[in-house]
Amino acid sequence: MSTHQDDIQHIVEFVNRTRVGMLTTQEPTGKFVSRPMTVVDVAPGEDLHFFTGRDTSSVQDVRAHDAVNVAFVGDGEWVSVSGTAEVVEDRRVVEGLWTDALRPFYPDGPATPGLVVLRVHTETAELWRSPGTVSTALRWAKARVTGERIDAGESKVVDL
Repeated sequence: MSTHQDDIQHIVEFVNRTRVGMLTTQEPTGKFVSRPMTVVDVAPGEDLHFFTGRDTSSVQDVRAHDAVNVAFVGDGEWVSVSGTAEVVEDRRVVEGLWTDALRPFYPDGPATPGLVVLRVHTETAELWRSPGTVSTALRWAKARVTGERIDAGESKVVDL
């Protein structure tokens, strides 16, 4: 049985391995919108950080409604992180989080005009694990034959 710290460490490793999450924000009209964003390395107890432009819809949405969700998908695992976001325009923060892996998106580096950081203050994460494609297929087949409900794996909510 895993401990709370084990769960947090697993989520952090999963996010760092997956790298791209679907950031969901709420437009000023109330409509929800998701877009892929690349997360900067995260450590236990840290916020999630994403680079973007000051004039993007994600920044406009966060300024209107700060509640966000970021969903990460990997091989047989899913993590959904909920929290609040803020727009960080402090050049020291931008430079401190900068990595050259972002240069294809921002050729001028941390000096790119309008470059900001979306900081997500994480509150909870929900983690789902599937036993694997073959195992899930076998469980599905068994459930179809027996009429029983499929056991598709485990799910848990982790306070961050």
